[in-house]
Amino acid sequence: MNAAGHARNGWIAVAVIIGIWTGFILLTRHSGTGTLTSWDIATLRFGAGALIAVFFLPRIVLPPLKVVALFSFFGGIGYAITVYAAFRMSPAAHASVLLPGTLPFATAVIAWLWFGQKPLPAYRAALVAVFAGILLTAADSFSRGSLTRMQITGDLLFLCGSSSWAVFTLLLGHYSVRPLAATVTTTLGSALVYLPVWWLFLPSRLTQAPLSEIAAQALYQGVLVVFISMLLYSFAISRLGPHTVALQMAFVPGISAVAAVLLLDEPMSLLTLAGLIAVTIGAVLGAHTANEAGAERKCANIIYKA
Repeated sequence: MNAAGHARNGWIAVAVIIGIWTGFILLTRHSGTGTLTSWDIATLRFGAGALIAVFFLPRIVLPPLKVVALFSFFGGIGYAITVYAAFRMSPAAHASVLLPGTLPFATAVIAWLWFGQKPLPAYRAALVAVFAGILLTAADSFSRGSLTRMQITGDLLFLCGSSSWAVFTLLLGHYSVRPLAATVTTTLGSALVYLPVWWLFLPSRLTQAPLSEIAAQALYQGVLVVFISMLLYSFAISRLGPHTVALQMAFVPGISAVAAVLLLDEPMSLLTLAGLIAVTIGAVLGAHTANEAGAERKCANIIYKA
């Protein structure tokens, strides 16, 4: 397949990922707190995902243990624990801004500090446009209620989760591990570490939760979000590069607001509409810059091939 075909497949994967992440925000925003604890949801996330990953284990080449550990911590345990705890403290509307919305900036800053890579001038312009859009969306979301100390803590945890996923994004670009291998090792590595700790030490209401809630969380979190979304995310990075993919995730806050208008009959403010336009301009500019420069897949030295 030629370069154009590889890029096209990457963009298709990005579109599906945006849809999955948007659906996650919408479902969380309009669901109740539920019976399950944050620890239980993480258990279903890793447990259900691991059941699928085991099936593919004989079909992959395992990366070195160091890579498995890094993937599992930043793309698995570290991300999930902080995000699920944050959802119990802060509104889901904040999550749509602070998780995917801040991902491009966290990725760019960490790449600068970690790899010493300064963003290209055109990419900086794209980040400025996306930043303006996120600020407009955040102004609308955060103006709908007063912030409490618990919400501020939750917002900080969302930022920690975004930073953890940003590191994972860069690791996927740094190590040339095939998408299926990256997904399987991240899922299984997280499950092997987390599930025994949950079983022995962490509070749980899993036995008290209705079967419908357990099944819904296992299906969406374990199958759709963990395995399918992570597989597509790894694939997209292998085709487009980490910075381009991270930048496109900034679409999620605006699209989730539009979807809420169409599906849930929520009003949309001019601030959110302006934010969506600014993010669109920035994302398109960033994608165009990446396609011209061809530098995305060269953001780090590749030291492992599977």
